[in-house]
Amino acid sequence: MNSKKFFSNKIIAPLIALLCVTLWGTAFPVIKKCYEIFSIPTSDYASKVLFAGYRFFIAGIMVLIVAIILQKRFVKPGRKDILPISIMGFLQIFLQYLFSYIGLSNTTGTKTSVITSLGSFIGVLISPIFFTSDKLNVKKILGCIIGFIGVIVINLDGLTTGGFTLFGEGFVVFSTIAATGGNIYCKKISKGRDPMTVSAYHLLIGGGGLIIVGALFGGYLDFSNITIYLLLIYLGIVSAASFTLWTALLKYNPVSKILIFNLLIPIFGTIWSGILLGEDIINLYNIVSVVLISIGIILVNLRSKKDEN
Repeated sequence: MNSKKFFSNKIIAPLIALLCVTLWGTAFPVIKKCYEIFSIPTSDYASKVLFAGYRFFIAGIMVLIVAIILQKRFVKPGRKDILPISIMGFLQIFLQYLFSYIGLSNTTGTKTSVITSLGSFIGVLISPIFFTSDKLNVKKILGCIIGFIGVIVINLDGLTTGGFTLFGEGFVVFSTIAATGGNIYCKKISKGRDPMTVSAYHLLIGGGGLIIVGALFGGYLDFSNITIYLLLIYLGIVSAASFTLWTALLKYNPVSKILIFNLLIPIFGTIWSGILLGEDIINLYNIVSVVLISIGIILVNLRSKKDEN
């Protein structure tokens, strides 16, 4: 089975997408733990951005090493690939996480989950503008609406707190726009390019940019605790695996059928927070949310007779 058949298989593709969002979900409690170990105050944006930079730069190195081992040669982008991969790194890593880490410090996790989930909804709706093969239909629209309601349900308790601020909710909106644009652009440039090469260098470029910005604005991380090395390595593995697999999924599948799985990230974030941090996660809201989001994903991924033909 070649790469295209493997990553576009109607059973394998959803399972890989589930693996990606599961891995991203584990990142939330681990990042919280890292902040505790580093003793990073809520208002220390520079150190948080610096931390994000290390996370993604390490991930880029990991992907590059694996690519070199598998291909038995040094892997590097061609001259024509440098600009597209740099733009992807700027959108999907640098801008998305620069705005995300600052925005999350100034708003609640609840609002962040709801706002970022809108990115999946918007991505499904605008994907047909860029890709004629990605048709919009009633099932996809209905699936997005039901899935988004599921995200609202899991966050009902926290939506009424606070208002709207530029550096809080505003930055989360900017992060969501960058992420959606990055996913669509990834699909655009992935044709004819090796997913591992694209992933490695876009992580290195985006992560390197975050390190520079974090350091320039006075970010500082104390690496005296040995545990932090293990957690950073874990986060690097999570980012390396998930972004590489996600890039391959976007390359071989319609954007709408993949982006909708992002609605599950807050669900898995909640589950892993319960497992790793001991937070209470068993309640009616969470159960209803999982059911609604699952229905939404199934509707978006249902193949019509036209697709099968």
